[in-house]
Amino acid sequence: MAEYKPDTCAYCATDTWCETRANGKPQCRACQVERFYERVLYPPLGYRLQKWQRKVLRDLYGTLRKNGLRRYRRSYVSVSKQNGKSFLLGGLPIYHLLMEDEIQPEAYGVASAKDQAGIVFKAAATLVQANPALGARLKVLESTKRIIRRDNGGIYVVLSADGDVQDGKRPSLLMFDELHRFTRKKAETVRTVLLKGMISRAPVVAGVETGEPLMIQTTTSGDEHECPLWFREYEYAMHVQDGSIEDPNYYAAIWQADPKRIDAEDGYWKSREARVAANPSHEDLGGFLPDSAIEEEMQEAVRRPEKKGDFVRLNLNVPVVATGTPIIDMPLWCAGGGGVDLRTWPGYDPELLISKWGLAGRSCIAGIDLAWTTDMAAVSLVFPPKDDEEQWKVLLFFWLPKGRIADIERRTHAPLAEWARKGFLSLSEGSEINIGDVFDNVKWASRMFDVQEVCVDKWGGAKSAAELLLVPEGFVCVQIPQTMGGLTEATKKLIGLYMNQQLAHGNNPIFNWHASCLALATDGGDNAKPVKPPRDTSSKRIDGIAATVTAMARAMVLGSQTISYTGIRSVG
Repeated sequence: MAEYKPDTCAYCATDTWCETRANGKPQCRACQVERFYERVLYPPLGYRLQKWQRKVLRDLYGTLRKNGLRRYRRSYVSVSKQNGKSFLLGGLPIYHLLMEDEIQPEAYGVASAKDQAGIVFKAAATLVQANPALGARLKVLESTKRIIRRDNGGIYVVLSADGDVQDGKRPSLLMFDELHRFTRKKAETVRTVLLKGMISRAPVVAGVETGEPLMIQTTTSGDEHECPLWFREYEYAMHVQDGSIEDPNYYAAIWQADPKRIDAEDGYWKSREARVAANPSHEDLGGFLPDSAIEEEMQEAVRRPEKKGDFVRLNLNVPVVATGTPIIDMPLWCAGGGGVDLRTWPGYDPELLISKWGLAGRSCIAGIDLAWTTDMAAVSLVFPPKDDEEQWKVLLFFWLPKGRIADIERRTHAPLAEWARKGFLSLSEGSEINIGDVFDNVKWASRMFDVQEVCVDKWGGAKSAAELLLVPEGFVCVQIPQTMGGLTEATKKLIGLYMNQQLAHGNNPIFNWHASCLALATDGGDNAKPVKPPRDTSSKRIDGIAATVTAMARAMVLGSQTISYTGIRSVG
């Protein structure tokens, strides 16, 4: 390893660990990597480091421990597409092979498929081939996507996350590109094998880690359902970046538009401000990326609403649920309040809402989405219209365990305590939802309305609870299979009503939140159903939507038949 000692860097005047160059000047490790890019790698191609690239390099290589070794072992760098990730990554294996003084360095570039990993390899190969001095020391093997030192002192290899990776690899540099595409289970296995191999590069001597392996993950935002691996890493990086998790060995740098403003402000996602925030190579920041190029894609998303999700994810670097279509357009959704905006009320007053909508004594279908600990329990009362002029109306109720509010609020970032204070959310004592409270709400509804049926999940615990608590009191309970076949028509109905401004929901803030999280799974054709986010890892919830779709499955046929049976029955 190069000898570093405390000194004042001759190039940035920082007091830190420096090496003494051949000209006698001390140079810190941040300046070493920066100057390698600016004086060796990039000049033959006419490139220059962007400000964000310079920051990432200086942070990763210049943030040191007390013993002069690099602090960071793992890192996560996320920017929108077209910001120059490939050539930034492409230079790293070259730097590690030639400048790190590692014994037999091994650099690995991993992507979801070998073709994807080849993008970074091509950048690295181009950098080597453009510079005779580099070509004299490194050999590019195009056919096997490898770069080797001509003295056989190190190697850079491209791997596919879908391939087989044998034990025995000892990465000194491990690069995962486009992490959001690592959708297969095998990718996690490959990642685990390589990370374990990386540990052997950092032996501990006398209680002090002595190696400097580095794992860097670069990506654009993805889909939490398609790639749980990416989403877990994204959430962890967000917590490290905002300081809610302290991990001194983990580096997080995320450039994205403000996710909250995208949800709350109708025009923000279309603004130049959002484009600048998510694109650190933007011309407004002195970069090469013209705003007109991003704006053109934004205009396409305006003309074709189904493209909005991709634009927000890829060009604004904000995760959206992209497992299916359509994704709810929240301004359009919020316009369907039915003449009521509960967000402006000091508290939730169901009886006042019933009066405003004239629902007393009306026929309805109750849908139940039951939960115990981490999901919300929800009851949705769906009121079909009396005539063609009237909107469908939905009355919502929600529950969570009081003992878990803080944990669930931290995970979801939703203002649960505030909603509970205002009465939109009911709290059960302890760490579990009191199922009796949920069914007591159905009994209350039967005194206010003509509850014709109570719809529950065919396979969930709600079926048994309904048999125990509702059927003996004369309720008609219907089991709705939570399958594509069982929910397709109801899902289409809900989407159609919202799009045609025929669904009055009063802008219940919890229901609005659930609507914003909605994604649809499809069978590749016209059939679709809501996707439930993973409860243990996701910040999203759709329980109110699930309860409403379950009720809608039967509310669609209300009026076309006379309900004369009792007990519990199955549909589908």
